[in-house]
Amino acid sequence: MATLVALGGLGEFGANSLLVEDEGGARVLLDAGAAFSDLAAFGVGYEVPDFAAIGGGPPAAVVVTHAHDDHIKGIAFLREAHPAIELAASRTTLAWARRATGNGAALATRELQLGIPVPAGPFTVHAVPVSHSIPGTVALRLEGADGALVLATDLRLAPSALEESTSQEALAAWGDAGTDLLLLDSTNALVRAEPPSEATVAEAIEEQVRKVRGAVIAVSFASQLGRFRQLARAAAATGRLVVPVGRGLVESLEVQARLGGLGLPLGLVRPARELPSLPRDRVIVVATGSQGEPGSAFSRLAVDLLPGLRLRPGDTVLHAARVIPGNERRLAHLFDHCVRRGARVVTAAEAPIHASGHPHQAELARLLDLVRPRWVLPVHGRRRHLEAVAELARARGIGTLVVENGEEVAWGRSGVAVTGELRQVGRILLDDVGEEVLDPAILRHRRSLAREGMVVAVLPCSRAAPGGLGDVQIHVSGMPAAAGLVDQLAVGLTAEIGRAGILARRDPEWLRSTMARWLRSEVRRRTRRRPVVVALVVEL
Repeated sequence: MATLVALGGLGEFGANSLLVEDEGGARVLLDAGAAFSDLAAFGVGYEVPDFAAIGGGPPAAVVVTHAHDDHIKGIAFLREAHPAIELAASRTTLAWARRATGNGAALATRELQLGIPVPAGPFTVHAVPVSHSIPGTVALRLEGADGALVLATDLRLAPSALEESTSQEALAAWGDAGTDLLLLDSTNALVRAEPPSEATVAEAIEEQVRKVRGAVIAVSFASQLGRFRQLARAAAATGRLVVPVGRGLVESLEVQARLGGLGLPLGLVRPARELPSLPRDRVIVVATGSQGEPGSAFSRLAVDLLPGLRLRPGDTVLHAARVIPGNERRLAHLFDHCVRRGARVVTAAEAPIHASGHPHQAELARLLDLVRPRWVLPVHGRRRHLEAVAELARARGIGTLVVENGEEVAWGRSGVAVTGELRQVGRILLDDVGEEVLDPAILRHRRSLAREGMVVAVLPCSRAAPGGLGDVQIHVSGMPAAAGLVDQLAVGLTAEIGRAGILARRDPEWLRSTMARWLRSEVRRRTRRRPVVVALVVEL
C-alpha cells in the first residue's frame, strides 16, 4: 500500500504539505506552505515545515494546488533542502513559484492543464481548474499502482470573484473512475449558512463605498485579486481611484499583469507614492494585513504609521476578508484603534463584503456526492473541523479516518489505516521583520527575556578612580524588583569584586565573568527568577 503523512495543515490552519509515497518508496510532495506562528509574541511571523528533515532523498516531484502562502510560501525552503526538485502546477501558480525561487537556478517545471495527465514520480497527476480566491487553483487526482487519491481543498462550487468556476462534471468523472481516498477541505466544515455569492459581495462593496464621505480603506488578503478587482470596479463606479498598499498586494498585481492583468481601465490603479497628493474622498486604499500581521499595511495604518494617510472622522475601513481562527483578538485591537480615530469599521459580520473561498457544509456534501470516494481523510483545519468533515462522510456511508500532522497513513484499493508511525519533521521559524530564518537560540533568548526579564550591570574603569574602578550601576528590566533590590545588588556586587586581588580587578574578562556569575546566583536567591544577565565593563 501507499502511505501519506502530513507535514502541516492537519490539526492546524496553514503550512499545508502532504508527503505521498508509493510502496516502492518513491515520493511526491503535495504543496509546501507556511503558517502564521503561535510565537508572534516573540517576533516569529511564520513557520515552515523543515523539509530537510523528511529523509530518504528528495521527492520525485512537488505538485502545488495554488499560490496562497499556506500552500506555496515554503517552496524556497524546500528548494534549499532539495535543489533538484521538479514542480508541477498551473501556469499562474508556476509564475508565483518562479518569483519565490528567483534567486537560484532555473526551476524545473511542468504545467498542469485540464485533460492532460502529467507524470510525477510513481504517480500520474490529473488537474481540474477550480473556483477559489486566487487564479490558477486546481484540484488534484493522483493515480498510481496502489490506487487513486483526490485532493480537493481550497475550492468553491460557486463562481469566484474572477468568474472562475469548478467543473462538477470533471469531478464526477473522477468519481466514475473510482477514488480510493479523498482528502477534503475542512476549513468551513462548521459553516451551515449559505455564503453570499460574489455578485452580492460586489454589490455590497459598491453600496458601502457610496456611503463614505472620506477615505475608504479596504483590508484584504494580498493574493485575493478577485476582491481587488471588485474594489477597483467600485472605485470606478463612484469616481474614485484605487491605491494598493502593501508589498504582497503589489507583487500579486505585478504577477497578474504578466499573465494578462485584471481588465481594469488605465489610470484607475495608482501607486502608493501618490497617496499624499490624492483627495482623500476620491480614493479607495486597498491594504494588506487582513489578519493583523505586525508590520503590515493595515497594522501601521491603524496607529498612524502609514506614510501618506491618517484615519479621520468620515473614513471607513472595510475588512473584506475571512478572519483565520487565532487572529480575532489582534484584529479587534486594530479595529478599536481605527474607531478611536473616528473611522467606521465594517466587517463581513455586518455586511456581505466577503465570501470565503472554501466550501461550506452544503458544498462539502455535494463534493462527496460527486467524487464518491471509498474513504475520506479531512485536511486543512483544526481537529474540530476535521471531525466535522468526517461526520459528513460517515452520514453517507463513506469510510473516514481523522489524523493530525506526522501520523502516517497507509492507503490503497484495499482500504485506509494508520500505520502507528509518527513522522514529524519540525519547523523553520521566520522572523516577523524581513522573514529571515530565526536560530532556535535566538528564540530561546527572546523567551527568556519575556519570561524572566533582564539585569544589566555596568562597571566603569578609570585610572583616576580609587582602585581603578568606578561605582557599579545595576539596571533591571522586565521583572518585578522589590524596593531596595537594585541598591542591594550594587552593594553586594561591589563587595564581591573588592574581595579579589588587585591583579584580578585589572582584568576586564575576569570582572565580566565574576559580575555575571554573582548576579545570576544572587538574583535567583533573592527573587527565584533566572533573568538574562548582561555584565559590561566600560573603560573610560
